[in-house]
Amino acid sequence: MNQPFKTTIKIKLVQAAKNYFNLLDKQIVLASDSFAYAKIYLIRFFKSNFLHLTGVSTNLSTEVFFEKCFSGSLIEDDFEISTTPEQKGLVRLKMKHLPTIDSFFNEELLVQENFKKGSIRCLVATSDGRCTIGFVDAKYHVRPKTILDKNHLKKDKEIIKIKPEIKSL
Repeated sequence: MNQPFKTTIKIKLVQAAKNYFNLLDKQIVLASDSFAYAKIYLIRFFKSNFLHLTGVSTNLSTEVFFEKCFSGSLIEDDFEISTTPEQKGLVRLKMKHLPTIDSFFNEELLVQENFKKGSIRCLVATSDGRCTIGFVDAKYHVRPKTILDKNHLKKDKEIIKIKPEIKSL
């Protein structure tokens, strides 16, 4: 028997938080002389960015939401998923990739500066061919803004292949 959609998402949120946690003490370096706007992008992950990547909504603060996911104490009443098929599909696609985000940067990635997709605007975006993660400026580093299913980098703009360097903080 299939479990309810919200139950499935709750399980994936907990798994995703545990793997996202592995990135909190890391700095990921994307460096290339081929970049037009900066030679280096320093990526950092924060608890406060996790909620936005999930596609769900909550009345909890971003930090409390992350902590409840990470500890496994999240209950289905802690978050909402819009009942529209589009929103459910969006959450489903995010949950396809977010639970494995900690291994995303272990391989060579495709990188594109000044990424745009609909209303999404990012300073830089990365893709492994299966998903795209976009990052926005946070002064001394870039932080995650979006995670999309499939490769959404524009073929008519420069795409640079880079093996990210992962550093412990």
